[in-house]
Amino acid sequence: MKRFRVVGVRNEDVDDHHLYITNLPRDEFLPSDLATLYRCRWDVELLFRELKTQYELDEFDTTKHVVKILLYAALLSLLVSRDLLDLVTEQADDEIVFPPEHWAATFRSHA
Repeated sequence: MKRFRVVGVRNEDVDDHHLYITNLPRDEFLPSDLATLYRCRWDVELLFRELKTQYELDEFDTTKHVVKILLYAALLSLLVSRDLLDLVTEQADDEIVFPPEHWAATFRSHA
């Protein structure tokens, strides 16, 4: 039988709690560690969604070598896009926000 635990972490920014279901051991992972792990995992999920939607990473069917080349090209495009987003965000007014996925669509359409 698998055992899971529910962990709640208070989010001060929005005055709310985030709940996580995990099978990671209690003695090795504090609630704050779980919140960090899941936040990073969500960032990875968003990156893969961006790679699939904006850079069409899920729409090719070819040999192993070509797949590697296309994967590297998509990752390099993503890195350049994010670096440019960081530069634009630094120069922009504080109230202007560029969500990464919208930025990626704009970047791709002009690249």
